[in-house]
Amino acid sequence: LAIGNVPSAYNATLFVSLEPCNHHAHTPPCTEAILSAGITRVFVGALDPDERVAGSGVERLRADGVDVTVGMLSDEVFANDPGYFHHRTTGLPLVTVKLATTLDGQAAARDGTSQWITSPEARMDAQELRSENDVVIVGAGTIIADDPLLTVRLPHYEGPQPRPVIIAGSRDIPSDRKILQRDPIIYRPHNSTRVDPIHVLEDLGERGYTTAMVEGGPAVASDFLRAKAVDRIVWYVGAKLAIGGGLPALSGVFETIGDATNLTITDVEQIGPDVRISAIIDREH
Repeated sequence: LAIGNVPSAYNATLFVSLEPCNHHAHTPPCTEAILSAGITRVFVGALDPDERVAGSGVERLRADGVDVTVGMLSDEVFANDPGYFHHRTTGLPLVTVKLATTLDGQAAARDGTSQWITSPEARMDAQELRSENDVVIVGAGTIIADDPLLTVRLPHYEGPQPRPVIIAGSRDIPSDRKILQRDPIIYRPHNSTRVDPIHVLEDLGERGYTTAMVEGGPAVASDFLRAKAVDRIVWYVGAKLAIGGGLPALSGVFETIGDATNLTITDVEQIGPDVRISAIIDREH
């Protein structure tokens, strides 16, 4: 809290985005600091869905005579950290699938080349997106073919690097792959031929990761989508035409229209010469 940065907070009004905690963790309860400072009025943007808090902070303050107002700008608070609220509510990280294709839907040419379908501006925007996630999920094929580090490559970036997650299946990761220097979490099948995306997310959630981005390849992205394990999609459409069939962004067979996943498109923005489409999965269908 910022209470310690002022000479006196006696009889003051405090504005906080998230409900003050009322339990001992790495630090003492925020409620104790508020009460000790003599603050008499608190405005709370949103209640904390963490089961250790969940309204207890507000109850404690009110019980000690503090005037507490809750729900001011709650939508803005949720939007500022959607991963936290999703994780505390579901126990799972908020999952974003990132895709990039030509205007006619090809993620790469038939020979596997894809550098570059999108512009430098779009690729920089994708780096911003990567920086907002705790983990980056890719398949073994991506590691074997591209040997990526999966780090945030933004000028002057000093924030935390997302932890790499590899859906290895039954494939071995060559010992010379650079990603192995970054302590990746590697998942392999349990009593099946494919890794269960839900099992992956449950494990990541238990580890405390609140946001995850699936970056590829097509099989991994498709597995997560079919398992209904995806919350958001960010699709970069490059200003290029393949004019033919190469490698699609998603794998599998589209048997019938009833198999389609409904989306709500939340934003369409031009990034350099390309377009970024943001959407959320429609859970009602």
